[in-house]
Amino acid sequence: MDQAAVQALYQSFAGDRLTFLYSGKFHDEHTARLISLGEEYLEREGADKTVRSKLGFIMVEAYQNIVRHRTPINDSTQRQGRSLFLLRSTGAQHEVSAMNAVAASAVAPLSSSLEKLRALDVQQMKQVFLRGLQSEERTERGGAGLGLIEMARRSGHPLRHGFATIDDSFRLFGLQVLVGKGGAWRGEVEEIFRIHKAVVEHDIAVLGRGRSAAGEQEAILRIIERDMDDDTGRSDVRTRAYLATSELLENLGTSGEGPMVLFRRAGPRTALVVGTPLAEAAMQRLVTAMEQVMALDPQGLQRRYRDILLGRVESSDTMQLGLIELARSSSAPLKMTRSESAYGPFAVLEAVI
Repeated sequence: MDQAAVQALYQSFAGDRLTFLYSGKFHDEHTARLISLGEEYLEREGADKTVRSKLGFIMVEAYQNIVRHRTPINDSTQRQGRSLFLLRSTGAQHEVSAMNAVAASAVAPLSSSLEKLRALDVQQMKQVFLRGLQSEERTERGGAGLGLIEMARRSGHPLRHGFATIDDSFRLFGLQVLVGKGGAWRGEVEEIFRIHKAVVEHDIAVLGRGRSAAGEQEAILRIIERDMDDDTGRSDVRTRAYLATSELLENLGTSGEGPMVLFRRAGPRTALVVGTPLAEAAMQRLVTAMEQVMALDPQGLQRRYRDILLGRVESSDTMQLGLIELARSSSAPLKMTRSESAYGPFAVLEAVI
């Protein structure tokens, strides 16, 4: 993944305190990990219990809507119709987006239902929700659309949606839910389709952006372990690589809006890509450490790794630890580039695991 693409993707989430994007296999057990991710983040932000409850419900409902209602599509259009879950937060306001393929014939009734829902106030939505619970009628969206109604009711803001053509038979459906007192969307609905296009182009499965605490990293780590491929024996390697990356970023002290770490499929392998703004001094430290690590053969990496762990080197050299772990985990040489950005010096580091 080239420098320009990583930097453009980073910039597309400008202003976020937390970004979490998922476009993997949508295992049902990830629901609990999303709850944990949201709770850990909101607790760190000092959000009140009402906001935590609303966002937790909406994240789960949006994710489960994808799990329950994804439409099977042809192999030839599978990439263009892949599902996507996205959380973007500024701290005070949170945007949850869900995207999945639907039959072209479902567009008109789905649009009609969502437009009618936009015209209702909170009390009217509650009444419609209660009537739906009593009704025997069900739709392909499940429970007479009760999930959509309840998301809108708990959000307190109108839902937003859009469609993009996949082929003659299928459309890509994007749904957005806003949580927070601000109530102002930060962009147009078309933006999530542009993000989806980048996800498809680069085959991105998991992305996290912003400074995250240990609890949030743990939730993302569990998703990575379960999701990247069917070879569960490689989960330990992915775990070590992710932890090594976290250690490296902590040692560097990132600037701007924090680092972006993503996992993408690269043929039969998985690529871990880091894009982050750095102060010039930190950038120089990283460049020097990369040169030193890349000059070592496998035996030299092992010796250097052991020496650092045993304290046989200067304390300043411990920043190499994360790079050495990445190099040992990678099936190809590490790649690093730097450029200038709106945030200052910008580094991109990639390891193929």
